[in-house]
Amino acid sequence: MSRVEYARAADFFDAVRRAALDAERVTRRLAQMEAREGVRAQGYEAQGRGTRSDVNGTDATVGRMDWEVRVAARREGDYRLIDSACEVIYGNDQTGMGGIASLLGSAAADAVWWRFCGAAQWREVAQRVEMSERWCREQVAAAMDVCDAYGMEAMRRGLGVACG
Repeated sequence: MSRVEYARAADFFDAVRRAALDAERVTRRLAQMEAREGVRAQGYEAQGRGTRSDVNGTDATVGRMDWEVRVAARREGDYRLIDSACEVIYGNDQTGMGGIASLLGSAAADAVWWRFCGAAQWREVAQRVEMSERWCREQVAAAMDVCDAYGMEAMRRGLGVACG
């Protein structure tokens, strides 16, 4: 898989946040469409002779399936970008023994994850990592500086892990 290069870590993580928001939006929309299908499929209205084209919600189901196929590649791209960010945050083996986690600690890494991969607002980031919003903002900024200093690929490979 070829990776898109970004000028700065902040640019990369902003793209990750947009991808996380997009993936969540697609997931929510699919759930709404499926719920609407269920309501239509459960309808008890009279089933008279054929002027109604969507007797059991099949038009809604077909519409959802068509839309799901159209957005599948975009959604997969969103998840690939998020996975790539996780490698930068926790190292390529995702153990927390590399990347941002190894250099700034697990709480800082988790703040980066919640802000970008979880697309959380700062208040939620602070609640999730049990630190102040100010601390979270400072650690995320420090993480961007570290990524820029060492390079994204070095972070992904697990920079900070002692090799024996």
